[in-house]
Amino acid sequence: MKKTWILSFVILLCSCKVDSQIDGISASEEQTLRQFAELPETHQTTIATKDEPGQRLMVCLTLIDKARQQPLQNQQIILYHTGANGEYEASDSSKPETARLNGKVVTDQYGRAYFNTILAGDYVDSENTRHIHTIVEGARPEAYDIHFKQYTGYMGKQFIEDSDQHFLADLKKNDHDELVIFVTIACKFRR
Repeated sequence: MKKTWILSFVILLCSCKVDSQIDGISASEEQTLRQFAELPETHQTTIATKDEPGQRLMVCLTLIDKARQQPLQNQQIILYHTGANGEYEASDSSKPETARLNGKVVTDQYGRAYFNTILAGDYVDSENTRHIHTIVEGARPEAYDIHFKQYTGYMGKQFIEDSDQHFLADLKKNDHDELVIFVTIACKFRR
């Protein structure tokens, strides 16, 4: 009986552990990354400069209208997140989107936008809380968050699965050990 209980506990513990394995991008993902990186400047933004501490992250983001399943063209997006230290360092504490690491971008005719940044840090007092905030102007609700599979535990994944405002992205690495994510956010609009 005691062996069964211990085995059950170990299985439960392992199922709650975060899988931090980051795979390389495939040839087709490399091609998709190139397409995003070649978007006109109006559809790109740099949130973190090359001298910002932290691991480089390239985000290939596509926005779609959830009800119509169509790309959101010319949609303005505000993005912000913590630094590698887990701090937002907002210039206006009443407006989180004024975090030091923030940017704006507009989607192209296919709902695509590309941005360069760093992997957000965990909040100072928490583990596995890394995410990027996304504000989609005109959407209802406007706020959508991008979380990272490799930094989200079992309970976080369950929460995300049951939410239509949180999206889980699988971190990948390119040949230069830079991180890449491909994420589609389905936004709601009141009609």
